[in-house]
Amino acid sequence: MPQSDSATQLLDRISADPAFAAEAIFARLSRLLAAPAPANSCTLTGAVGEVIEALADELGLTCAPVGSTGNLAIKIGDRAAPLDMLITAHMDRPCFRIRDLDEATVYPLCAIRVPGEGYMCGAVALRYIEGRVTIAARGKMRFDWRNDDYRIRFQPSSGALKKGDTVMMQAAPQLRDGQVIGAGLDNAIGVLLALLSAHALQEYAADAIAGRKILFALTDQEEGPPAGLFGQGAARLAHCIDPPLLGFLNIDGHNLDEAAGHVLGVGASHAFVSGDGRGSVVPMNDQALAESLAARVNQWRVGTVRMNYSYVSRSDDMLLSLWARCLGLSGIIVANAHTTEETAALDDIVSAAHWIPTFIQHIL
Repeated sequence: MPQSDSATQLLDRISADPAFAAEAIFARLSRLLAAPAPANSCTLTGAVGEVIEALADELGLTCAPVGSTGNLAIKIGDRAAPLDMLITAHMDRPCFRIRDLDEATVYPLCAIRVPGEGYMCGAVALRYIEGRVTIAARGKMRFDWRNDDYRIRFQPSSGALKKGDTVMMQAAPQLRDGQVIGAGLDNAIGVLLALLSAHALQEYAADAIAGRKILFALTDQEEGPPAGLFGQGAARLAHCIDPPLLGFLNIDGHNLDEAAGHVLGVGASHAFVSGDGRGSVVPMNDQALAESLAARVNQWRVGTVRMNYSYVSRSDDMLLSLWARCLGLSGIIVANAHTTEETAALDDIVSAAHWIPTFIQHIL
């Protein structure tokens, strides 16, 4: 085993912390998945922002809104220092709005990936009632392929639709043979990894963050249509804070790529180019740093991280990279994205919770 250094010391401390145990991670992830996460509304009462703030408090962190941007943020280190590094993960999940109330048809506010020509899944209709985000109807959504596009209908089993409602997929998370299956893993996993990384650095890397300021931003309205603007919440964030001196790290789900070996159960996924060049490109020196660190980390803790040179999708990084340098794209492989059968390996989440704070510490 290689000689212990700051990276391996941090890994050992994370491994000994009960917050990073698989059972604790699944419990917190389930709480995030149970909360509504509607586009551009995540910080409203009754939405997922409330759960995020509660989880942050349990982990010894302070989570607060960022002005009127609709985002939340956690600051660690020296609050008086200039911002050194930004870490982002989006809170919102795929959403739909009412197209025709009489026919109960809806249209997507985001890119969708429907498995097959006739897909049906659980869904809820959300409405802002008496000051909070409320489930106004429950039922199913049906996707039928027609005229080179999907006709999508919401079929309520309780409650009723109203013009202006936001519809979201819904499925209670399940843990089967070490795999988490449900709706909303993209990007509830990223949010949880950001919270755990902030906790790890604050508790176990005091020397690394001394005199530094690190901001973990939980952004709203990342999801966008295929030809539209991804990362609108992150863009609002960039307009109200100074660019980080070092750059930013984006945490999100990464696409399955069986041909390249990027499958469930291979650890964290760390990438360098998003969207086949339509988003961020990580500077070569930061890529080399990640590759070198990964080799050491995997010696100390086998299977912690895999370098990902495949297509990893587009996210907040698309607009943030116009404003600051992207230092890396981290996350885990998620199968069946944007369905109620989203699937991730629980051990991969545990591994990413070890890798991401170790990478941030090394950058600092």
